[in-house]
Amino acid sequence: MRARRLLLYLLLAGLLARVLYLRQVAELPFFQDPIGDSARYLERAAEILDGRLVGDRPFFYGGIFYPWLLAASRWLFGSSPYPVCLAQALAGCALAWVLQRFARKAGASPAISALAAGIGLFYGPFAFLEADLLMISWTLLFTMTGALLLLDGVERTRAPAILARLGAAGLCLGLAASERPNLIALVPVLAAWVLVFGPEAGRLRGAAALVAGSGAVILCVALMNHAASGRWVLLTTSSGINFYIGNHPGARGTFDEPWSSSDPAFTAGHTDLEEASLTMARRESGRDLDAIEAGSYWFSRGMAYLKSNPREAAWLYLRKLALFWNAAEIPNHLDFRFLRERAPALRLMPFTFGLVAPLGIYGLLSRRSRSLMTRPAATLLAALILVPMAGVLPFFVADRYRVAAVPPLIVSAAFGAAALGRGFSLAGTRRSAALHLACIVLAGAAMATPMTDFDQSRNYWLLAQAWKKQGRFSEAADAYALALEAAPAPGAAALIHNNRGVVLAAMGEPVRARQEYRLAIELSPDLVLPHRNLGLSLMEEGPSSASEAFAHLTVAERADEGDIDVARALAVLLLARGDPVAAGERAMRVLRRLPGDPSARAVLEKASPGAPP
Repeated sequence: MRARRLLLYLLLAGLLARVLYLRQVAELPFFQDPIGDSARYLERAAEILDGRLVGDRPFFYGGIFYPWLLAASRWLFGSSPYPVCLAQALAGCALAWVLQRFARKAGASPAISALAAGIGLFYGPFAFLEADLLMISWTLLFTMTGALLLLDGVERTRAPAILARLGAAGLCLGLAASERPNLIALVPVLAAWVLVFGPEAGRLRGAAALVAGSGAVILCVALMNHAASGRWVLLTTSSGINFYIGNHPGARGTFDEPWSSSDPAFTAGHTDLEEASLTMARRESGRDLDAIEAGSYWFSRGMAYLKSNPREAAWLYLRKLALFWNAAEIPNHLDFRFLRERAPALRLMPFTFGLVAPLGIYGLLSRRSRSLMTRPAATLLAALILVPMAGVLPFFVADRYRVAAVPPLIVSAAFGAAALGRGFSLAGTRRSAALHLACIVLAGAAMATPMTDFDQSRNYWLLAQAWKKQGRFSEAADAYALALEAAPAPGAAALIHNNRGVVLAAMGEPVRARQEYRLAIELSPDLVLPHRNLGLSLMEEGPSSASEAFAHLTVAERADEGDIDVARALAVLLLARGDPVAAGERAMRVLRRLPGDPSARAVLEKASPGAPP
């Protein structure tokens, strides 16, 4: 009874901390206007609510079922993401309860299992991910629920109970793999675990039930993708580009679009990875590839790099392994450290990977710790940690990809802490316990060694973009200024200067806007956007700036002849420069898209008097 009361208090405290954090996050601009994967999930949810139940293409981002949850929330509660994030906070508390039950099944005492639940409840990155529109929180719950069902199922003696639990475990693992495709590797590994540790009379049927349960979910995903495209896609179409991001010349083991440094203009104009990877694959291959063919193209590029650079590839994979076990939360969406500064309630949940991982590794490696848990549980924990780790290494390391290994690490850490406590409690083992603790501290210090120099300007850039989308241009301009103070690379700085110029222009400050455009051009002359924006802005100054405007707009036109605003402005300038033929051609280009455009019609009438508009 005392243990249950303690668990209840822990759950309530963990939920309260999450609600406080969620309240602070909800005040940030990108809570209402999310980016990346989250924006695509909302787009698909809107399609579902509009009656388009079948998508128009195979799913690129993991989590094909997640938009249905968002659609249900919007139908029931409106457009605010708060209900979904609150549900995910509850899922985080449910995960802590599952960790407690798993630890008990593994042989833990009530104190050890409560410690596992407490670490899970106050593990900051869990709450951070729960407050974002991503499926990963549910994936963690599905994975550990499946593991708990496995552990419970192999203890049963009646065949129906065994098959029901192992089949349900397969469904949970399939749902987890639908969001994190690399977790599909858990299914054959855990099927082998069932063959070793399951009841002798039902091992084969139990393993089959596990595979069938997961296979049912994967088949459902494949059918949904086939209905959308007429092509068979097992899970997602993003594996090819994700593989190339992790395996290309200059790869560092983290998320970095391969074209970001060589083509900043392309990067600036193509911010969605799905669209950007498809467009770049078509450009490089010279073929009109579809999403599946583009994925194959990027995968073949990554394999070619590995084959031609075996030594570099070996060092790259060693670096990824070190990054996986590094204390830093490496972002490829939102940044944990940045959110902790903006929403300080996140500090109420102080456990991080750097604290949990060393103790979790000790819990698996220490004979004293393993003696506290059953052999099937110890083997299962090892599989739940090592398989997700192996599944990340071929791609790239990021916080939400690594986090699948954290729940089993937490359980292992609780056993490791208990083993240390017992070691210090006995006079004969205190010296060895102190040595073990010193090794844990040294391992933690090694993990805390910085391995990445993350560009902090990205955080302020995302903040500025969200403010801009909401029409709060003054806050956006301030956020862009903070991004520039973070000393980004020249290409990124040029883009930030350009974007700051855009919001200053929207604020009615054209002079300051032009200063920003000129700074952007100085930093990156090949970046087209500031040439375009400066040229259009100079048109407002009148004839005195016509020559400079013409030069910049000509640069913009060479990059994109379909830009109507540029064509309209050049038509006016060319007519004033005495070139009616070229002016008329630009005017016709505008009128083909906008037949009633008054400026283009006026230019055409002057360039070709009497000609039909």
